[in-house]
Amino acid sequence: MAGADILQFPHPIAQPAQPRASTPAQRAPGLAELELSNRLHRQLDLRKLLELFLEELRLTLPVEGLCYSPPDSAECFVAGRGTSRTLRSRLHLDGEYLGQIEAQVRDELHSPLAALLAPLAAPLGNALQHHRLKLMARKDPLTGLGNRMALDAALATEVARAQRFGQPFALLIADIDHFKRINDSLGHSAGDQVIRAVATQARDCLRPYDQAFRFGGEEFVVILSQTSLAKGMQIAERIRKRIAQRCSLDAATTGKITVSIGAAEIREAETVDGLFDRADRALYRAKSEGRNRSIAAD
Repeated sequence: MAGADILQFPHPIAQPAQPRASTPAQRAPGLAELELSNRLHRQLDLRKLLELFLEELRLTLPVEGLCYSPPDSAECFVAGRGTSRTLRSRLHLDGEYLGQIEAQVRDELHSPLAALLAPLAAPLGNALQHHRLKLMARKDPLTGLGNRMALDAALATEVARAQRFGQPFALLIADIDHFKRINDSLGHSAGDQVIRAVATQARDCLRPYDQAFRFGGEEFVVILSQTSLAKGMQIAERIRKRIAQRCSLDAATTGKITVSIGAAEIREAETVDGLFDRADRALYRAKSEGRNRSIAAD
């Protein structure tokens, strides 16, 4: 079932009131619908699927953009552009909740949004399953955060969005202070516990559309979408203070756990390497100036 909130998928095709002789002109809509269905089912990339479906909607409807939010996920897949008016619909297929779609429209729609989204439901369900399998390969097994592969893909997406739409985003690089001392004195099992605890506290400080990754060892990276450097520093300080307050080991050994953080905002025409290098240099300054602090990149 599907709807805004109830609609049967696949959406039934309206039949003529009285039987008529078939003509090529009358068969064309059915053939077009079948061709669209085949094209949608062949696309397993969620963002490309949205773009393909939006392209079809734009032929006859005042829809300028689509934003899909999968269930139980902070991800958001966007196609097209925003408008001042947004319509939302929750999608279900065979009893499974597929998530929510927002449509950016410029004029009133004469059909319910859920009915217009009906041809997308089954292909979206297939693409969602494919996406979940890909995510499993992009998660760090120790922390549940994204791994290096996921980070590289997310950074490429954010930089492309910044260059195309002029949307800012900030990057944080955090490193656990004196982590080698923890491993040397308490062992790698304790070190793993610290890494998991830091990852949990950092993730709990983020907004639904932010993304956190384990970059390697005791280092973490956070991507803050549509965020200026000033706001990024606020979030960095929130993360740093929360970890200092809530993460600790035996006071007789190492005591409190702290992190140092470097923050940078993407610049016009800047590459991923350039952005990462500036944030990394800010992190180095935070370490050299005493640790347990956040520093903004120049």
